[in-house]
Amino acid sequence: MNCSSLPKGRARGRLQRARENGYLNAACDRELAGIHSQWCWRLRIPVVWMERCAPRSPYGRVHLDLFTTPHALTATGRGALEALSKRFGAGKATISAHDACWERVPLPQMEHLARTILRAVNRPVNFQLDLPQLAAAQLRAR
Repeated sequence: MNCSSLPKGRARGRLQRARENGYLNAACDRELAGIHSQWCWRLRIPVVWMERCAPRSPYGRVHLDLFTTPHALTATGRGALEALSKRFGAGKATISAHDACWERVPLPQMEHLARTILRAVNRPVNFQLDLPQLAAAQLRAR
């Protein structure tokens, strides 16, 4: 990423806070989420970011993406994330082994939910190494 593609002003501050906290408040800026995802890809950490549903909406969305890591959620991990959605009063949660999205999360709860998701995903019992079967067979053969 060259210096000319780096954001200016508030967006730069948001990226700095995202690097400190581990999750991004994208504020309806998908391009900023892409830049944050590239940074997470380089560090091989999960991407957690949030955005408002609409500029003046009292609700938002929280996204989790594990495609930047070599991991996948276990059944225990998916269960833990479903429990979080009930605990925080999020409307609809779509959770798979590699990503998740919480819809209609009240704005005051979004940041706390993002922080809790990041902690839950990084617990060893909630993820497993996600190698293709061929690579797993090669590792066993060694």
